[in-house]
Amino acid sequence: MANSILNISPEEELLLNLCRLSFKEEHKSKIAGLVTGISDWDYFIWLANEHGIIAITFHNLEQLNLLTYIPENAQSTLKNLYLKSLARNIFLVEKFIELKKCLYEIGIAPVVLKGMALEPGVYGNKGLRQMNDIDLYIIDKDECFIAWKLLENSGYRPNLKSPLYYKLLPDYGRHMPALYKDGIAFDLHHSLFDKEYRIDTISISTGKVELTVPVYDIHFLYLVKHLDYHELKGESQLRLYIDLCQIITKNNIDIYSTGIIDMADKFGLKQILFEKLFLLNQIWAVPIKENILNQLTDDQRSKAVIMFLRFLRDPNGQEGKNKGTNYRNTIRTIPTLKKKLIFILGDIFPSLSFMQNRYNTKTRIGARLYYPVRLGKLLLLLIR
Repeated sequence: MANSILNISPEEELLLNLCRLSFKEEHKSKIAGLVTGISDWDYFIWLANEHGIIAITFHNLEQLNLLTYIPENAQSTLKNLYLKSLARNIFLVEKFIELKKCLYEIGIAPVVLKGMALEPGVYGNKGLRQMNDIDLYIIDKDECFIAWKLLENSGYRPNLKSPLYYKLLPDYGRHMPALYKDGIAFDLHHSLFDKEYRIDTISISTGKVELTVPVYDIHFLYLVKHLDYHELKGESQLRLYIDLCQIITKNNIDIYSTGIIDMADKFGLKQILFEKLFLLNQIWAVPIKENILNQLTDDQRSKAVIMFLRFLRDPNGQEGKNKGTNYRNTIRTIPTLKKKLIFILGDIFPSLSFMQNRYNTKTRIGARLYYPVRLGKLLLLLIR
């Protein structure tokens, strides 16, 4: 780790050092020294949990025989949260098997994205890649809509912000509105990038089910885009950075030979890609060629580090890079002026149930008082 660019606490430094799946002797020595110097284990555990990496943190401390240096209450908390994450992953796989059978009945084979694809394909199927929901990709938009309707009719419930959004399907963003069942959100994507692109796939196994996943270079670039999307919203997790580290190191991806830079240029992601590669190199020593790193100015490097440190200390409490960018991008993907206006109206005047949840009001009358706030939010998002 290039500590010269960081000004961080021992707890934060230990967490960053544990964000890997394999350790050289220098890593082991560094981590052992950090563990014995930690004074605030509550902060460390909170931080690991907020970043979605409790499982890999506990696993690595256990594998390095360092748990004995941790207070018993902290050990117990880490282990319990790890077991909870492991149980969640097992539960998600079972629910994916149910969904897959449902879609196979109409001849649709979904491609699995993010955690469900990475856990067996990159993390070794050990429960180390924590998952919250299930993301699927169906290349044909009409098939994606058919699959969504089938699942809705089979007990998967949409949580639409407004009933008006039914009039936008399947043209609302790059994925259908999330469906919920048994406490799980299912996202059906029909596009991974802003432009059409053929997604090549491979098959892997979890031991319980065969999965179809994107090839690693395409998945890597999609995950870069996904990470940037979250940072635009003001939220980020080390879990998403570990994904990028592991795809590169485990699969020996050569950024140039796979054409990732050309793809990034095509999709308007080139600078975003360079920023993430710079951070992977500086913080986790992922080998990146100098001619790629030199694409960034000193000012761009400095801003990337400052933003990373803000998210490191408070993953979900930042202002984000530009809150309006994602909103305008969503509007841009909606095909007609009529549908764009429907989307905006649905956002200004969501359902009362949404308003009650969003603004924490006990009555429907109270929820109505917040509709002017929605208009103000719209104006801010459109001009920022």
